[in-house]
Amino acid sequence: METPTSPSAWSRIVEILRPQLIERLQIRDLADPSATIEGIKKDIEFRGFNLWILVFSIVIASIGLNVDSTAVVIGAMLISPLMGPIMGFGLGVGINDAATVRKSLTNLGVAAGIAVLSSAIYFLISPIDEAGSELFARTNPTFLDVLVALFGGLTGILAGSRKEKNNVIPGVAIATALMPPLCTAGFGLANGEWEYFFGAFYLFLINAILIATATTLVVRYLNFPQATYVDPVRERKYKRYFAVALLALVVPSGWIFYKTVSETVVTSRIDGYVAEHAKFPGTEVVKSEILWESGAPHVHLVLLGEFVPESLVEQWSDGLAEAVPEAVMHVVQNTKDATGLAEMTRLINLYSEGRAALVQRDEEIRTLRTELGAANEQLTSLQLPPSLGAEIQLQHPAVMGARMGLIQTTGVAEPMPWIEVIWAPEEDSLPRTPVDVERVEAWLRVRLGNPATEITHQGLQMEGTAG
Repeated sequence: METPTSPSAWSRIVEILRPQLIERLQIRDLADPSATIEGIKKDIEFRGFNLWILVFSIVIASIGLNVDSTAVVIGAMLISPLMGPIMGFGLGVGINDAATVRKSLTNLGVAAGIAVLSSAIYFLISPIDEAGSELFARTNPTFLDVLVALFGGLTGILAGSRKEKNNVIPGVAIATALMPPLCTAGFGLANGEWEYFFGAFYLFLINAILIATATTLVVRYLNFPQATYVDPVRERKYKRYFAVALLALVVPSGWIFYKTVSETVVTSRIDGYVAEHAKFPGTEVVKSEILWESGAPHVHLVLLGEFVPESLVEQWSDGLAEAVPEAVMHVVQNTKDATGLAEMTRLINLYSEGRAALVQRDEEIRTLRTELGAANEQLTSLQLPPSLGAEIQLQHPAVMGARMGLIQTTGVAEPMPWIEVIWAPEEDSLPRTPVDVERVEAWLRVRLGNPATEITHQGLQMEGTAG
């Protein structure tokens, strides 16, 4: 039996929400085509200040990638001017402006070439010639990078086409990551790592083409004025060519994405199996590494401790093959395995070095603690008795107090205690004689229990005494 109330209820909801949604999602009325075209064309040219800013930002980004500093890389992307010719290319295609397309491609080629060359020069003179995680992350573009570039381009052109300008473009430059791939390509060029070079440059092409594509789509949707008229038949042919070229560019990234996800899933399953099954009393897995050879995962385990029977190792290997098809396990645990001798020897040496370093560190800590304890005892013994101030004043009416410290004498290993007696000024008419001074010094040495105490005086102006 039909329920007519449901469609009518939904239709009423749609009727209510539709005007609100149309109003909320409207973007054409907020666009400023002439100002947008003028602004994008102004940022296409690479010469003078723009060119030097590009070189400096490339060097900054290269340093950040070299030392694995994400913050430095982000700072370089904020000042990069690479978005200009990319959006200019998309604009030229969108409004059928061949001159703008040619100018944008020329400047983009110049910018990319200078960027790669600047980065290569930096990495040639850099003392750090190993690829870090930030560099390696730019060599395997996936379909996710395609999505980031597409939506980043949409964000950039939508923000740039508004009548009220904003600061979205720097964020788009960070999200789409145009600078790091060029820096990584420079690293590959400088070190002859062609896998890095082509992988990173492919990522840059993906980002650039997708940003330009997003720009073209938005320009067409917003009905920007066309620079020249193009025959509809020819335009459809161009669109087909462009779609085929874009598909050819994107498909490899989809395959890389599929491969990456598959390897991640397999790696997780292998790690789980090793953690659960590769156990034996008195034995520890000191190294677990997965290498991909001809598309198959090879698991290398290095064991340290009690010898694991070969039969149990075979069970582990067979179980892994059942859990993860095509997975192969290699176990190194003693010198009987000639292929694992070098690896085991290296691990034992590392373990021994670590133990030696640990023993040395513990010895240094004990020595420092002993020295600190001795210093504390010495400082404690040198502290003035709380009642010394009152006691020394009783020795002579002109004595006002005393202060104490340590002095280091040349040629003497241990510091000597030192005390300074503070006397009242001469104008107080309190008489003091050399005998009085000697008596105070003798009393201090007895009171402090140290005959070697160095004693000086302050405010004592009398012939034959220290001043």
